[in-house]
Amino acid sequence: MTSAALDYLPVFKSETGSRVFMEAYEQLMEYWPTEYDTMEIQTEFGPCHLIASGPEEGEPILMFHGMTGNSALWYPTVEALSGFRIYCVDAPGDFGKSKAVKRIRTPEDAVRWMDQVLDALGLAKANFIGHSMGGWFCSNYAVARPERIKRLALLAPVATFLPAPFGKLLIKVYPAMLFPKPSRIRRAWNWFCSKGYSLPPHVMDMIIAAYSHGRSQLPVVPRVIEKEAWNKLSAPVLFLVGDEEKIYDAEQVKQRVSESLPNSTICTIYGAGHCLILEQKASVNEAIREFVLRPL
Repeated sequence: MTSAALDYLPVFKSETGSRVFMEAYEQLMEYWPTEYDTMEIQTEFGPCHLIASGPEEGEPILMFHGMTGNSALWYPTVEALSGFRIYCVDAPGDFGKSKAVKRIRTPEDAVRWMDQVLDALGLAKANFIGHSMGGWFCSNYAVARPERIKRLALLAPVATFLPAPFGKLLIKVYPAMLFPKPSRIRRAWNWFCSKGYSLPPHVMDMIIAAYSHGRSQLPVVPRVIEKEAWNKLSAPVLFLVGDEEKIYDAEQVKQRVSESLPNSTICTIYGAGHCLILEQKASVNEAIREFVLRPL
């Protein structure tokens, strides 16, 4: 290990654990449906790993994953975005391939980080898609930098419109992070999903490796964005939520979205919980494809 490597915040508990996780990440990437490249860009928070696919001349879409996830989990969704240039970003400090030298602690930190991602890619403006924590990152960025948003697709963003249920997460999810056992991790993630649905084994293997060997270095707390903060955003917005969503009531959040963004497109994904991109891939992909192809 070099002296420079020692400056990175320890996302994984050991070199062996890191290797186990990286192998699981690569195994999940075998399900990526298109050709892809990987790249690394520099930010003040650390070098960020990106998965890039689609024609280089295509209209750019940036995709941001959920907390304790990574870009490999977008494999069910990218096939809906043929013709676009897609950049899936691993958040530094989370369970991915990016490295963290500084923690993203505040909403302002998150905006600077995303500014630097766009700048490194040479993009003045782009389409954004975010799931869960990634949806909050995109929303937080959209109200701070509305001029850089062409379209915004939010897939069950955590907090953002309603407070995050920290008490429920403390009971259902945090034990799997603090005392990781495969059975406990499976139970936590299956709770996120619709009744009777279990995550595919190749996804669960990566999640178990992450929880067993990782410790998050991403302390920023997602929060509700005030209704007035959305007023400067003129870009089209798509909001998707499963009818069995666990982090908030689906009908209540749709009402809040319609109040904050009266011109947005709001869709219920039936038979889906929080992992809607996996649970109901066809419905999610159809909604996203129609949204990104809609003329501005």
